[in-house]
Amino acid sequence: MQITWYGQACFKITSGDTTIVISPFGRGVGLNPPRGKADVVLLSGDGSDSDVATTDSGVVISGEGEYEVQGVLINGFSFFYAPEGTATPRKSTVYTIVVEGMTLCHLDNAMPKQVDAILEEIGDVDVLMVPVGGTHHIGKEEVRMLDAEAAVALVGKIEPRVVIPMYYKVPGLTISLNGVDAFLRAMGSQHDTTPVDKVTLKKKDLPQDETKVVVLSTS
Repeated sequence: MQITWYGQACFKITSGDTTIVISPFGRGVGLNPPRGKADVVLLSGDGSDSDVATTDSGVVISGEGEYEVQGVLINGFSFFYAPEGTATPRKSTVYTIVVEGMTLCHLDNAMPKQVDAILEEIGDVDVLMVPVGGTHHIGKEEVRMLDAEAAVALVGKIEPRVVIPMYYKVPGLTISLNGVDAFLRAMGSQHDTTPVDKVTLKKKDLPQDETKVVVLSTS
């Protein structure tokens, strides 16, 4: 299994001939969205703004439920929140994805109380994608999101074998987020956290007694 990051909460997961894209975005955030064919696209937002499927999409999933596509098992757990500055509730979805015998969990912008509510349903997690950039503004809206300290606390609860930070400041991004360094310091990681273009994971090679931090550069 190979994982690539495009910035924000957007990842591409490739396993054999199957490609999964999580949380694609439009060009309004200043980054390059994924291109090409995707067999499965998971939309974590409500699709009301730039959280749209911009790839050549196969199956598009956008919320709560259990799904199986090409042997990939997917569970969606949705919740609603109201950003400061708007009275309109927004939907967000946490996904778990089982690929090659490994369970991935994508937290989107879930806060601790939302994660606590589904912790047992999430179960054992091999690879956790967690936001670390903190509360920020999009226009007049204040979007609350995990900062470094809160993200580390959730990593401690979920105890994944691999954690990949997301939703943090990268070159070109037009949204003001914190960088990833505070999260890395708070994790106290002794691993090499030099950003890599992509990561290849095999179940037999996953760490057994520790959580490995993998920092991805944007594609």
